[in-house]
Amino acid sequence: MEETFNVGNPTKENIDYAFKNLIYYVTVSTQFDIYKEQKENFEKVLAETKIVLSTYVNKGNLVSIDEEKLENIKFDLIDLDTETKSLKSYFAEWSLLWLDAIISLRISEIKIGGVNNGR
Repeated sequence: MEETFNVGNPTKENIDYAFKNLIYYVTVSTQFDIYKEQKENFEKVLAETKIVLSTYVNKGNLVSIDEEKLENIKFDLIDLDTETKSLKSYFAEWSLLWLDAIISLRISEIKIGGVNNGR
């Protein structure tokens, strides 16, 4: 899948892959001892991400997700990434990268008028 992942191609497979990675990195971040001071903030991001994922699953597209909701999660992850840079851990950064991928997939979906059913 990694070889074919493309934020410009909003297929179900690409969207699912991006969500899977985002959920993974945020969930793991809630468990890391090095992030214990940020745990509450990671848990907040995880809860908000689950709401966004639920919207996607129930509606079948990214367009239904409120752009402001995605931006709020992004700002929270930017703050967490900044706070954790000195810890020499990349999980907050990767969470942010996967959220950016979802945002880009949403923009691509808007441009083409829906989820791309082809590969």
